Amino acid sequence: MTHVLPVLPQIAPPEPERGSGGVLYRDAVVAPLLGYRPLLLDLVVPDEPAPDRGWPVVAFVHGGAFAVGSPKHAPLGRYLTQQLREAGFAVAKVHFRHSREAVYPAQLHDVKAAVRWLRHHSATLALDPERFAAWGHAAGGHLAAMLAVTGGRDDLEGDVGVTGPDSTVQAAVAWSPPSDFTRLPPPPPGSPFHATGEDPHAWLLGDSPAGNPALAAAASPLTHVSASAAPLLVTHGTADTNVPLAQSEALVAAYWRAGADADFRWLPDVGHTYGNPTRAAMTATGIAFLHEHLSNHPGRPRTAHP
Repeated sequence: MTHVLPVLPQIAPPEPERGSGGVLYRDAVVAPLLGYRPLLLDLVVPDEPAPDRGWPVVAFVHGGAFAVGSPKHAPLGRYLTQQLREAGFAVAKVHFRHSREAVYPAQLHDVKAAVRWLRHHSATLALDPERFAAWGHAAGGHLAAMLAVTGGRDDLEGDVGVTGPDSTVQAAVAWSPPSDFTRLPPPPPGSPFHATGEDPHAWLLGDSPAGNPALAAAASPLTHVSASAAPLLVTHGTADTNVPLAQSEALVAAYWRAGADADFRWLPDVGHTYGNPTRAAMTATGIAFLHEHLSNHPGRPRTAHP
């Protein structure tokens, strides 16, 4: 079991750094974890007067099969941060424990902890606590979708970091997300995992999906969709050999059956990663989606959490 150091309200955001049109809060400590690196996030806020309600904020979650990568070095994170900031959003690049550090649901607990930390400090950081979104690709898309479908689930909050504030998001964008671990194929040829014979999803679950189908289902966004799920935009390439297109089709279909709000973009002949034209087009589509759903959210006056 992971032993968690208490995270108290006096763990304040770092000093702001100004430059390049934004205000950066670098290496904010979301939670110190005994035996692990601390959970951090980097927050960028537009360097201009905030709206009366505060800035809407997007939590960016990086991809990498839950096993590699960092939000600090993800090219997609850098690109989205610039595009979102210019569109009037604050962006938080959040960390989660990799699958060889801790098994699921640690990763979901970690991103929920980041959302709670941001809400807890929303008044100080000029964020609107009623306009939160998540955006991720691949594994990051999975966690963005999980944030969208598990709002209000106390049993999935975990006890990492600041507890009390809500971890709900009001919208999410998921690019090429795995949505059903019980039906994911093994890594394809060319994958670093295929070369070693390892299955990254077995690392995530602590067992193969076939060996623990109940946990594989519980870790899948598909099984948590309800009418109260946050609006979700899903994009997926038809030529994706890492995560089959059917994974996103099933997730969106579950949304529609539940009466929840989902939009889907099929990307013809696009693989698991997006080239520049597709990335630019889907970024613009995602920003428009967030503007629509966050702007229409009623919100309420911005207050600090006790």
